[in-house]
Amino acid sequence: MARFDSELLRSNARMAQTIAYGIWLAAYKLRDNQNLSPALLLERHAARQPNHPALLFEDRKLSYQELNARANQYAHALERLGVKKGDVVAVLMDNRIEYLVACMGANKIGVVSALINTHVAGIQLSHALQICEPSFILLGAEHVDNVRDLGDALPIPAERVLMMRDGDLRAELPGSVDFDAVIDAAPAHNPEQTAQQSIHDPFVYIYTSGTTGLPKAAMMKNQRVMKAMHVFAGPVAHITPSDVVYTSGLPFYHSSGFILGYGMALVGGATCALRRKFSATQHFDDCERYGATVFAYIGELCRYLLASEKRPSEKRHKLRMVVGAGLRPDIWEPFVTRFNIPAVREFYGATEGNVGIVNFDGKPGMLGRLMPGQVVALAEEGTADVARDPQTGLCTKAKAGQDGILLGMINKVNSFDGYVDKEKNAGKVLVNPFGDGKNYFNTGDLVRVHEHGYVSFQDRLGDTYRWKGENVATSEVALVLTDAPTVREANVYGVEVPGCDGRAGMAAVVTEGELDLAGLGAHVEKNLPAYSRPLFIRVQREMKLTASFKYVKTDLKEQGFDPGAVEGDPLYFWNGRAYEPLTDVLYQQIVSGSIRL
Repeated sequence: MARFDSELLRSNARMAQTIAYGIWLAAYKLRDNQNLSPALLLERHAARQPNHPALLFEDRKLSYQELNARANQYAHALERLGVKKGDVVAVLMDNRIEYLVACMGANKIGVVSALINTHVAGIQLSHALQICEPSFILLGAEHVDNVRDLGDALPIPAERVLMMRDGDLRAELPGSVDFDAVIDAAPAHNPEQTAQQSIHDPFVYIYTSGTTGLPKAAMMKNQRVMKAMHVFAGPVAHITPSDVVYTSGLPFYHSSGFILGYGMALVGGATCALRRKFSATQHFDDCERYGATVFAYIGELCRYLLASEKRPSEKRHKLRMVVGAGLRPDIWEPFVTRFNIPAVREFYGATEGNVGIVNFDGKPGMLGRLMPGQVVALAEEGTADVARDPQTGLCTKAKAGQDGILLGMINKVNSFDGYVDKEKNAGKVLVNPFGDGKNYFNTGDLVRVHEHGYVSFQDRLGDTYRWKGENVATSEVALVLTDAPTVREANVYGVEVPGCDGRAGMAAVVTEGELDLAGLGAHVEKNLPAYSRPLFIRVQREMKLTASFKYVKTDLKEQGFDPGAVEGDPLYFWNGRAYEPLTDVLYQQIVSGSIRL
């Protein structure tokens, strides 16, 4: 590990100040550029460098001119269907060129794209489609089955479903629109409205689990998206047209794939290489094949790469930097060493939040240094609530060596756009917590403060845990479980598994009669995506409650899924197909890593 002596720390501090000013300057300029949008930026690149490669996907290549023309056709096709500014089109398809065509085309005419998680089905899919109130659903042929299975729960008539083929794959939904034909017949010139869009207009909705209820749609306005894209492409990674940014298969329905991966390339006028889904065995083959110079990551991706067999391509790449979040300290140096990564830019950010931190000096395990307007407040133990002085009601800032909740000051540069459902916003904003008249966004994330302003991630507080790169709301899973056969109550929480990032889902349940294992397994498989299905089930006679009638989780988390620590309660393990009894032998196989989760 690098030695951070006093001179190096002074040098890092000067660098941090310079970078902080660069980030602030980018945000300030965007604030005054009232018509800038991702779609307008695409048009400018198409005019300046029309033949430069914009997208690489499988055996396809689109130049900036071709991407812009196809996005124009999409925009005009929507208009022919009567879609207008402010309307919402829900997008449900895999990572591929058409995904970006859709989002950029919609942005040209002020239409909002609601980015639907491709892993959700049943109750969750119906809810995600309903809360964004779409005028139309843009549906890739690869996901028609999940929509067809909704039946009457589909929130709009089938006549408002726009079907798009996936290469040679075509699918039909009775009554739906063959949208490929509509796009092919549309003109390819730039719409006049693009230059008239406001930086304050919404661009996309990105769903976040939050801490309560089913998924919430976070509003991402042009200003917020452009600020993030400019920061990643500028001060963080210094992207130029000569770069090739590989998205690593990170899903476009999340910020990591869309705003980080594609956004860096768009702002820098660089080439973006896409992959439909992440593959540890093909990752560096793709980097070599496309000539990638930068790739976007999440922590779980890095761990999967380290666990994969060695390949010649992992040393033959042209990478100069990787950018992402969640690279844990225990694998940081092995990852950098094995794959010959020249530079790591680790960052912290929340989809709906206004807090961004970047680790510019490569100190393992750190999110980076706190930026102006970012503070850490002491928390009420075991909760996502800030601690307040009983007399004044004010919060206390954490000092070096202390843990606390990360907060971000809300101002014109660092705004909080909030959720589509405005009633969900109040719980995320702290009004004047330090008596300085300023309001702050509460990330709900516990961090530790270190010397010289560094912070490290400790835990996600409240009723949320992270697994397989996804945030899981415990109440969301509990709602689904209590609809399962024989389950009367469900208390959901995350438990640590050795060698795994994040926490695996576990549920303590109270049943009516004997637990219907087969029925429970079929229910969760139908209604929960793989990452939020509880891997462990614990059957209890009754739930323990707090004085405020909330489920007790602390003891359950500590006992985890160890058969020797659960006081005789039956335990079950989801093996990918069904729930089976969790024996001592099976437990040892899981904790030793011989069974990979």
